[in-house]
Amino acid sequence: MRRAAAGEDGQTLLLGVGLITVVLALILVLASASAVYLDLKTLTSLADSAAAAAADAVDEDSYFGGAATDAGPGVLSDTGVQAAAAADLVSQPVELTGLQIAEAYSPDGATAVVTLTAYSQPPFLPWGVIPASGFTITATGTARATTGM
Repeated sequence: MRRAAAGEDGQTLLLGVGLITVVLALILVLASASAVYLDLKTLTSLADSAAAAAADAVDEDSYFGGAATDAGPGVLSDTGVQAAAAADLVSQPVELTGLQIAEAYSPDGATAVVTLTAYSQPPFLPWGVIPASGFTITATGTARATTGM
């Protein structure tokens, strides 16, 4: 009986160390996934803000000159949308790695579409397995310029 009990010494310690390792790994994975999620939410907020600023930047000459679209007077131009989106991003206090405007255009003259890309680098992932540059995340914001007639 003593021989059987002596052969099992240390098994509980090994099980405890294994359990602690698994729980710690789960906590680190959840923290990394949360970091990516928060970066994506930040990028989405920036894209929405840039699109709203671009929709607000209706060309004054076309607005007051009487050029009309289906939504009313005023026309958004692609260059105006790009300039307004870039100006809005510069004024934001948020910094993401590799933040850039992928697309900024107006498909119909009344809607501004802004697509942003950035990199998210989760803090606790093994960078020998996953690329050190992180994950590329993309967000698109859309805003429509409307006026009452």
